[in-house]
Amino acid sequence: MTKAEIRKYIKSIIPADSFIIEELSEKICRKLEKSDCFIKAPLILAYMALNDEVDLSPLFTRVFELNKKLALPRIIPATNKMDFYLTDKKLSVKKGSFEIMEPEAEEKNLIRPDALPDGTLILVPGRAFTKEGCRLGRGKGFYDIWLSKIPQDKKNRVHLAGVCFPQQIVESIPCDEGDVRMDAVVF
Repeated sequence: MTKAEIRKYIKSIIPADSFIIEELSEKICRKLEKSDCFIKAPLILAYMALNDEVDLSPLFTRVFELNKKLALPRIIPATNKMDFYLTDKKLSVKKGSFEIMEPEAEEKNLIRPDALPDGTLILVPGRAFTKEGCRLGRGKGFYDIWLSKIPQDKKNRVHLAGVCFPQQIVESIPCDEGDVRMDAVVF
C-alpha cells in the first residue's frame, strides 16, 4: 500500500466513538506512566490530541505531580515546521493551526532540539506505525523535520515513543531516509 492508501485506510478504522477513544487513551496513558522511559524522563514532549488521536491529557497531571517538565508543539504558520514550548499545570493553550490546541510562543519557554536534557521522552502521534517503529504521519512532515534536528550525539540519550491506537499498527509502511524511526511504539 502507498502512504496515501494507508492514511485513508487508517482514517476509516479509527474509532469514532468518543467513549472508546477516551477508554483506549486512558489505557495507553497508564502504559506510558509505568514505562522506564517515563519514570526516568526529566522532560516530556507531548502533544494536544486531535479527535482521532490518543489523548495524552490524563498523563499531564502525573507529569506535574512528579515534578517533570512538559512541552507541547506549536505550528509555525504557513510552514511545515513546529517548535516545542514548556507549559505549566494550567495548560495555557489556545486553538492554533489545524485547530490544534497550542501553547504560547514565549522565547523563554522554547525547547531546542540541540538542548534536550538526557532522558527526554518525546511522545509522537502518527497515522500508522509498525511494531518496529516505522511511522507514518499525516503528510506534512512536522515531526520528521523537528526530530531530524536532534544532534547525532543526543539521539541515543533521548527516547522517541510513537503513540497510537491498536488499530493503527500495520505490517509495513514505506519508509524513506527522511522518516524518523521511533525507539518504541505504545498502543
